[in-house]
Amino acid sequence: MENAQILIVEDDLSFAENVKFQLSTSEIKSDNIISVTSIAEVIEVRDFQEPDVILLDLNIEDSSGVETYEKVFNIFPLASVIVLSGMDDESIALEIVSKGGQDYVIKSALNAKVLERTIKYGLLRRELTQKVRKSEMKFKDVFNKSPLPIIQLIGLDLQTGLINDAAQKLYNASPQELTKRPFSNFNADKSQKITADGGRFIQLTNDGEEIIVDIVINEIEPDTDQLEYIALIIDKTKELEFEKRKFEVVSQAEESEKKKIARELHDGLGQQMVLLNLLFQNFNPSDAQKESFNDLQNLLQNCIREVKDIAYNLLPPELEKGFLNAIERFAHRISSIGKIQFVIDIEEGIQEQDLNSVDKFNLYRIIQELFNNSLKHAEASEFSISLRRIDGGIELKAMDNGVGFEMEAIQKGLGIENIQYRMNMAGIKGTFNSIKGKGTSITMNLKSL
Repeated sequence: MENAQILIVEDDLSFAENVKFQLSTSEIKSDNIISVTSIAEVIEVRDFQEPDVILLDLNIEDSSGVETYEKVFNIFPLASVIVLSGMDDESIALEIVSKGGQDYVIKSALNAKVLERTIKYGLLRRELTQKVRKSEMKFKDVFNKSPLPIIQLIGLDLQTGLINDAAQKLYNASPQELTKRPFSNFNADKSQKITADGGRFIQLTNDGEEIIVDIVINEIEPDTDQLEYIALIIDKTKELEFEKRKFEVVSQAEESEKKKIARELHDGLGQQMVLLNLLFQNFNPSDAQKESFNDLQNLLQNCIREVKDIAYNLLPPELEKGFLNAIERFAHRISSIGKIQFVIDIEEGIQEQDLNSVDKFNLYRIIQELFNNSLKHAEASEFSISLRRIDGGIELKAMDNGVGFEMEAIQKGLGIENIQYRMNMAGIKGTFNSIKGKGTSITMNLKSL
């Protein structure tokens, strides 16, 4: 306290001298005490002293009331301001304390002990205030310099508050363009709402570029009754693009291998078996051998059909003429077998070019996998596909009338995992739905040109 810098702002010179005398009885050095009578002189003091404590009379030569405090605070924002109050302006002194003033002293009650105690408490509060400010500055520094985008969200509608530098860079926008907006407004699909649970969303930057982000939201203790959250934004766009490219390379390699195997089966083993069947028909079995001969001939013909089916599934030639053609041929072939009815319902006006932006090969494989699941596990008598126009694309719904299952209880098998994997890599959004005893369906949204 002995090294504390004290500034007295008081235009009553005799009272100012009395305050200086009272202070001289404490451990404060007289050289550290300056007395001025106006705001103009306070500004001059700024050139050679940074006071720790200001003893302030509100009514001085060139200022009065709350305005005096505001002017002094703007000149010395780090100082601890103690108001020297008369009985008639005590309410104003209390108002100033509510605005940030440290304390007030009634002039008539002023003595050395009161001054010493008030200044000591003022210095302590100033020290604590500085620590809080340093802590806040450190937090803001960590917040702003974090390499990960962070956004403060406020209230039930999650309005954006503070935006750190990384978030500004991610969204390619200034704080003014990003703040005071519901965070859901950033979504490409405006009907999709962001909640305190966070999740994965497709959002738009300020220049309209789509980004895929994982949003992790945690509630923080607010200074007010208003809800506050911190949202960590993890940009997954490049990672998912890389995964998609990797999948495309792997998928192309797989399909190339499947084509090779399909051709080998069709042109190699398949043709050899057809030739074997022709040669086999030239045999003239005896009556005793006819039954065995017929069994062998039927077995050979079944093998030929199975080889053709395998080759067809590996390399459906109809797909080269478009998805709609391929799926119609697939449905006709399945329905002709008679085990399960395959129904297709395409809204009038939907044409192949509407699906030019869709990964048709993976979509066809998804339909194949869904049908195989219905055939093997669902005990279905009908499998159907419908295509309808929706805003921004085509909705494809595939469903069966099988036994269904409980969505919560089912464990993902290889079939469902393959479907979801192909959907993710092809950029197809879809939702499964199944009710025990009422069948299973999947609705997929396909982007249209």
